[in-house]
Amino acid sequence: MTKHIDQIDKNFLLHATRVPETTNGMKVMHRKSLSYVDSGLSCDTFNIIHIHKGTGDHHSDIKEALEYFGDRQLDYCLWINKQNLTAGIKAHFQDFSLREQNMEVGMSLDLGAYQPITSERHEKIIAVSNQEQLEDYASVIAANWSPPDKNVNLYYERTLNHYLDSSNGIILLTYYEDGIPKSTVEMFPTDEATIGLYGLATLEDARGQGIGSAMMTKALNIAKDLKYETAVLQATEDGLGIYKKFGFVPYTKYYEFS
Repeated sequence: MTKHIDQIDKNFLLHATRVPETTNGMKVMHRKSLSYVDSGLSCDTFNIIHIHKGTGDHHSDIKEALEYFGDRQLDYCLWINKQNLTAGIKAHFQDFSLREQNMEVGMSLDLGAYQPITSERHEKIIAVSNQEQLEDYASVIAANWSPPDKNVNLYYERTLNHYLDSSNGIILLTYYEDGIPKSTVEMFPTDEATIGLYGLATLEDARGQGIGSAMMTKALNIAKDLKYETAVLQATEDGLGIYKKFGFVPYTKYYEFS
């Protein structure tokens, strides 16, 4: 179990930090117990504090990160998995008046046991390869908020070169219906063995039609073709049953504090 939890947490950390670390105007700070990201935007989707070590004295690291965002009046969120949420860290959270806002389930899939699934909808899914397609991808993600969060569009605009560089292994998939982008998913590698899945989103008018499932099976088929051994993700309670159907196994919980 520890191996799976470590794989999920390592991918989570890299997903939060790898692109911002090499993007002008963005900053990533690594400390012994945590890392935190300043995307240059006041947006808790991309300004992330990730606690990746549960033992030791975290008070000064947490205080530094919170003061960083507070001094700059930037929105942020803090994520930690169940195993790292020790009694000591809970006490620190109380000291800083942090409250739990959300919970997701960390899951892993053995791609060696996964049998590819075909769907007619796969023909409508493309891998992002140019600026216009990246803008389409961002528009679907931004539409998770009402009104759409313009910070999302700005983030992908500023990180465009990284997401269009095929050498980094990141794959963004978009589903089109009659030329209109309707659904997305991101494939983000830890290394040659492990791939993480993020940003599975479908526009409200396209939900309940099996598009999300088609996006997931397309991504898993690609991952298997590329010889990845393990796929990891964080699932909301609504998506838990769907992911279990594909063979994902829950190993931990992720808690969001703010």
